[in-house]
Amino acid sequence: MKLIKVNNSKTRKEFLDTAREIYKNDKIWVCPLDKQIEEIFNPEINVFFKNGEACRWILKNENGELI
Repeated sequence: MKLIKVNNSKTRKEFLDTAREIYKNDKIWVCPLDKQIEEIFNPEINVFFKNGEACRWILKNENGELI
């Protein structure tokens, strides 16, 4: 497994795609809007960043697939 920090447009897209990959066979899962997820990690929008920081990560298996 490989842990990768989200720090560019490619890894941001992969971060957003992770849930889609995990829940792709779940017929009742509703994907949140990408914009809503991005706003959670935007310090200018999310007031909780006044008291802390956050960092996103993705995890890939040995075949380079999101897990």
